[in-house]
Parts: sequence; structure tokens; C-alpha cells
Amino acid sequence: MEQLNNQVEFLEDKSSSGKIRDWSGKKKRNLSLAEIYIMLKEFYRTMHSEKFRRFLNREERCRMCASVLVYKRDKNGKRTLHQANFCQLRLCPVCNWRRSLKIFSQVSKIIQAIEEDKEHAYLFLTLTQKNVNAEELDQMLDEMMKAWNRFLGYKKVKDVVKGSYRGLEITYDKNPRITKNMYRQKKDYYKRLGLKVGDENPNFDMYHPHFHVLIVVDKSYFKSRKYLKHEEWQELWSKATRLDYLPQVNIKKIKGNSAEAVAEVAKYSTKDSDYVIEKNIDLSMNVVETLDYALQRRRLVSFSGIMKEWHKKLNLDDAEDGDLIHIDSEKDEDLESELTLETYAWNVGYMNYIKKDAN
Repeated sequence: MEQLNNQVEFLEDKSSSGKIRDWSGKKKRNLSLAEIYIMLKEFYRTMHSEKFRRFLNREERCRMCASVLVYKRDKNGKRTLHQANFCQLRLCPVCNWRRSLKIFSQVSKIIQAIEEDKEHAYLFLTLTQKNVNAEELDQMLDEMMKAWNRFLGYKKVKDVVKGSYRGLEITYDKNPRITKNMYRQKKDYYKRLGLKVGDENPNFDMYHPHFHVLIVVDKSYFKSRKYLKHEEWQELWSKATRLDYLPQVNIKKIKGNSAEAVAEVAKYSTKDSDYVIEKNIDLSMNVVETLDYALQRRRLVSFSGIMKEWHKKLNLDDAEDGDLIHIDSEKDEDLESELTLETYAWNVGYMNYIKKDAN
């Protein structure tokens, strides 16, 4: 816990591994999003458009999110979050961060339970579609959700997949020109198009929706007649999406510690850096409005088969809309006796969380 002039105490929340949780960073991004919601609301109000009602309560809910955090602390200094007010908005950086922690914990617990029951193997599958513009995104998501259900229903897939976790991620390309980092990551792609660093980005202002999937298979899968090659996964996804081209599909075996793959699938639907664009407010408003509309009332994550069964057996709550306070990796029963409560409130002046009873 950091102190200033022996008077003010800032929040320093650490995970069980000793990593500091960046509450203040997420809250700052949350407040930036709240400002974008205000601008959207006022823009449509001045336009005399009924659309302003959509953003009427977004700003206040977002701004008040995680404004007060109450912890339980034991005699050894260990603590867990006990109370907090979360807005549950789909784009909130704070809530998305807590959801990712929750999903990581739930998927990890399910895998552990599966392994105790019977040894399996695991695959990490990424399913993509072509990039789309803002006007096409909502319909594309509808089609992808239907395609996923068709995909799971194919005999070749049913024979292999004993259970799965599926999460949707949408990335947005905010760079009008190709950066060095972009070129490094997609060198072959840009070479094929005859493009170099500094050229106009052909994917600027486009959205890339895709699925991250963790698949449970039998241990014998890799030596069985049911084994599916990369091309077969690709053809099955193309068939499910009813595309006239073969989309990019990545399939790989998870070796050793599955934590890395679990962390990858536990990514939530959007990255706040994609839509809270400090240097371009107009672009931020467009992206926030697009994603806010496209993600409303959708199930963005899902479990199937043995993973769904264990989710129920373990009595885990809803990964999307459930409790964001008592996530499964932070439990009160891990604390010793002699518990005390500590309250931290967001302070606009310090732009940080301050212990409430500090002078």
C-alpha cells in the first residue's frame, strides 16, 4: 500500500501471484468511455434524434462503476474484494477486465475437474471471417452465431469435440497507415499486396470478429481415424458460415501447461484501446456506438458438452452477467480470522483510489 506524506494511502491490490492489479488504469479508461457516452448523448440530442435515449443512462452507469471498493482483510494483510458497484456495460474497461479474470478462473477450474475425472487432450481453435465495416458488423455477428451452432452439429465435429468453451472477440483497426509493428506481424500479407510501412492501411476502420475456442478431445484423438487435419477444420467452418472462400482457421494442440491457452480464450469481446482512442474523439464515438449496438443482448461466451456439464456441477455462475465481485479466484474463505473492512474511493484529484478513512 503506497503512502503519501503519511496521510493519503493509495490502493495497492495484488493477485495471489504478487502481480499488482491495475485498478486505477482501468478506472481512467472507464472515465474516458463515460465522456464518449456523454458526447454521443449530446450529439443526438442536438440532432433531435431519438437515438440520444440509448445513451441517456450509459454515462452515469459507466462513471459510477467501481467508484467505491470495499475489501475484507485478514490479520496477515491478505484481502479479497467484498463489495463494489459494477455497471455491467459491455464496453466498460473495468467490467471487461473483471469478466476476463472470472472466465480464466472458471475455465481453469473446469479443466482441473475434467482432468481429475479422466485424462483428456486439448486443442486451441481460432475461427475467423473476413473484415467488415460498421454497417455490416451486426449482421455478421448474427451469421457467426448461427454458423457456430451448425459447426458443432456436424458429425465430424461431434465425433471429436467432447466439450468446448467459445468466446467472441472483435478487434478494430484504428490505424490509417501501416505501422512498423503492423508490418512486422503481417509481413507476408502486406508483401502480397505490395504495401510497405507508411502506406495507407487497407483495413483501416474495419472490424475483425472471430472466435477463440478451447476444445476437449479424447487422449487418443491424435492417433485415431477421427483426427481432423487443418484443411478439414477450415472446410467445415467454411461450410458452417456458408462462405464462397476458405476463411483463416488456426488449430493447434495445447502442450504442457494449458494456462497460456486458457488466458487466450479468456480474452473478452473487445479491447478498450480499440475504441477509447484519445487522439481521435470522433473516431472513438463512431466505434463505441457501433460496438455498443452490435454487442447488446448477445451471448458472447458459451460452454458445450463436458465443459458445460462441469460448469453446472461446480455451481459456477454466469460468466458474462454474473457476480463480478467474488470471482472464483478471489474467495473469502482463503482469508484467516480476525477480518477487518477497508474502503477505497476513487479520487478525481489524485486520479487514484484513496483509503476512505485516511486524513
